[in-house]
Amino acid sequence: MKTLIIVDDELFFRKSICSLIKKQENYEIIGEANNGASGAEIIRELKPDIALVDISMPVMDGLEMIRSLVPDCRTKFILSTGYSDFAYAKQAITLGVKEYLLKPVDNRELLDCLDKLSLEIDSERHRQDVISDYYQSRSIYQKHMALNFFSKAISGDCQPEEFAVLKKQAELEGTDWFLVLSLKLNSTNTSVWNWETDLALCHSIMENICTEVLHGTYEHLLYVDYSLSHQYIILGLKDGSCQVPRLEELCEHLIKLLKDTVHIPVSIFSGTPQHGAQGIKASYEEALSVQHNSSYKNLTVFKYYSREVLSQNMDITSDICRELLLLLRRKQGEQVIQYICSTFDRMQETNCHIRKTRLTAALFITVLDDFITECGCSDMEFTELQNALDSYRNCENIDQLKKLITDTYISALERFGKNTESGKTHLISDIQDYIGQHYMDPELRLETIAAHFFVSPQYLSTLFSQESHSTLSSYINTFRMHRAKEFLLQQSPSIQNTAALCGFTDAGYFSKCFKKFYGISPKNFLALRSS
Repeated sequence: MKTLIIVDDELFFRKSICSLIKKQENYEIIGEANNGASGAEIIRELKPDIALVDISMPVMDGLEMIRSLVPDCRTKFILSTGYSDFAYAKQAITLGVKEYLLKPVDNRELLDCLDKLSLEIDSERHRQDVISDYYQSRSIYQKHMALNFFSKAISGDCQPEEFAVLKKQAELEGTDWFLVLSLKLNSTNTSVWNWETDLALCHSIMENICTEVLHGTYEHLLYVDYSLSHQYIILGLKDGSCQVPRLEELCEHLIKLLKDTVHIPVSIFSGTPQHGAQGIKASYEEALSVQHNSSYKNLTVFKYYSREVLSQNMDITSDICRELLLLLRRKQGEQVIQYICSTFDRMQETNCHIRKTRLTAALFITVLDDFITECGCSDMEFTELQNALDSYRNCENIDQLKKLITDTYISALERFGKNTESGKTHLISDIQDYIGQHYMDPELRLETIAAHFFVSPQYLSTLFSQESHSTLSSYINTFRMHRAKEFLLQQSPSIQNTAALCGFTDAGYFSKCFKKFYGISPKNFLALRSS
């Protein structure tokens, strides 16, 4: 059904047309106006398929109205007038009006015009659907081709002849050096995005923004939509120069743009320029190495591959993180600040290079990231943490770095120092809920739970015991035993099925655990129940 509005200053003419149209099954009148200005407002708001417009009207005539609406307006216009002046028709033609009726309007002639325009509208819609389907299919095809090219390249099995063909399909011709960027999606802003239903849209937005930002500097670029949380970008380079044009600047701009404008926080990890098909694999592995060695779990950050930085990072982390996290967990704020200041003071006394002091500052930020995560908070809620990460590289000396880090820690201690206990209780509550949802998983244990909640197994074990007065493994076993008893009482499944339902892969071991917990074997429990 096509929608129609009437714009005419003659009331009886409008009512006559309305009466005629109401008898037709294929058309519906959705609005009326008695002058061109009002008609233009209605058309912009309702976007009708067809408008029957009088030329001669007060306030704004029909031609002026149409002129104010084109070229964006998709409404088809039928002009009507009591004047048979060709000048009007000539002006109407220049505005794209194809139908022109003289008053008094013949009903049959009007219906013929409507049917003609209706066919034209159907044809345009069909054409738009075809174009839309084409671009959608083309987009899906291109995504599959990009993923195929990337998968074969990182597998290391791509022969030179095959690589040349794939490179052409991926529009990376003319380049022999490649650099791989790994994009990791961090915890999303749930107030803006639903990560379950909006994931495809988020991926599309990311691809469009990344391509737009990078394409001005890197002509050859392939975006790979790889998985739910990881995307990759292959940059084609003209040579193997280590001076990759503006890479760090562009990536940091990209991170900020995604986070601030569309609320999609990502971290970007970069490999180094490498040659040929094996080069894509090598650069990809470098990017993964940076990602796996990065201490940042929730923060948005850009990091590049460097053996020197990776080795330094690991050495300093073992020296700083252990002691500092322990002080934070004990809520010993004064000792924390003293520790930070003494560390920077020692580095100043030994004339440490500014790069090393910045690395130390980054590690202090990492420790604080771990601490606020344990407190049940994210960097999205505690923005000072991300601000420190964005600012520390701009500090020119140790005093500036020390002030930035101590100010950030003081802010965190003021916020979480009194709420640490409630934060921990919230964490334990979340873990207990997680166990309730995953008790049937045979892999449910301390290490997997700690990894899911981004805390160390040692810390989780201690914290859980303190607050629950039970070890984590004992809590899981108790939960499973209670569920096993419920299954046996309510559903009467076999012992083997009950074991599987409760996360046990061995029915014999399940029976031993059940007997130890209840003092009776599952078999005898079932026999006692049925007697």
